[in-house]
Amino acid sequence: MKPTSAIWWIRRDLRLADNPALAGAANAGRQVIPVFVLDPVLLNSPHNSPRRTAFLFDGLRALDRSLHERGSRLIVRSGDPAQALAQLAAETGATSITAERDYTPYALARDERLGRSLPLKPVDGASVHPPGEIVRSDGGP
Repeated sequence: MKPTSAIWWIRRDLRLADNPALAGAANAGRQVIPVFVLDPVLLNSPHNSPRRTAFLFDGLRALDRSLHERGSRLIVRSGDPAQALAQLAAETGATSITAERDYTPYALARDERLGRSLPLKPVDGASVHPPGEIVRSDGGP
């Protein structure tokens, strides 16, 4: 029997259709808890801008509307993702956290750290082939 609930940690892919992380969470638990964590490291990054943040918030509002139409809702937390997800898992009894793999240096380090203390189950999905999967005969990209 499936555990009671699984967290779907939404990061880049805000779609409901054909979303591998959502499918992974649905396979892991009877109840899926959709959450987006506003990570101050990313929001305050020099690569971010007010327009990019506005675009993100518009997408999150649209996702929340779509979830409401299906009898669910988007949970938005702010702060360190490890702390926010640990608190949400404790509040809900969730036994797994599913998210799409992210290959940026910050994300790789964050997920490595987070996976040591939380049941993170990363799934492929952001790219057709993960970085390093397809190489030339000399081993280069």
